Amino acid sequence: MPRSFTPAEQFPVDSRKQQIVETVLQLVATHGTEAVSAQLVADAIGVTQPAVFRHFPTKEAIWLAVMDWLEQRLVAIYSAAEQDDEPGLVVLSRVFRAHIKLIEDHPALAKLVFADHLRLQYPSLQARFARIHKAYTSRLCAVIDRAKSEGIVSGTVPTKDAATMFLSLIQGLGFQFAIARVPVKLVPEAERIFTLYLQAMTASATAAKSAREFMETSKDGPKRRQVV
Repeated sequence: MPRSFTPAEQFPVDSRKQQIVETVLQLVATHGTEAVSAQLVADAIGVTQPAVFRHFPTKEAIWLAVMDWLEQRLVAIYSAAEQDDEPGLVVLSRVFRAHIKLIEDHPALAKLVFADHLRLQYPSLQARFARIHKAYTSRLCAVIDRAKSEGIVSGTVPTKDAATMFLSLIQGLGFQFAIARVPVKLVPEAERIFTLYLQAMTASATAAKSAREFMETSKDGPKRRQVV
């Protein structure tokens, strides 16, 4: 008599792998990265632990698959944003908005990015994260350089610093939303902050010079008032 399979066992291999990755993301969002185990994943899906290990032989392989998932989503984000021949800052805004929406839909991603213990435990994760970060930064720099060539962004703006600031905004908002759990409406908050970023990007060279002077002056410490 042919063996009867439960609904949880009827997934094709690729679908099962996708289900495991998505389940890991859900569990990270609820319990954090440290609490996730193969048994917890198996219980959430409704299969045995050996069934999970048939698709991913180690926990490291599971985490690498999650990083693959993240990389695919990021590639899809900036590939979609670059489809149309639009100004560089419009493309940059599309990438930012889509990335923020990704964090809103999958708060586990912020927890994963800030989980230093995972990268220390699995050096391959650190290497993968570094590769993803390098590729993403390179894409951002290309878009920012396009905006500079269009005359929208001042040529004095350091491209690499502008890309770092872009990523810092996303990481900071992701931390507040997913880890610190600050009660904010993520997308409207992100749009307001990104508007300030765009203002800084399109500011004149004089404005940039004034900002640097403020920073230099601040290094001297507060001036004490003279007592009369």
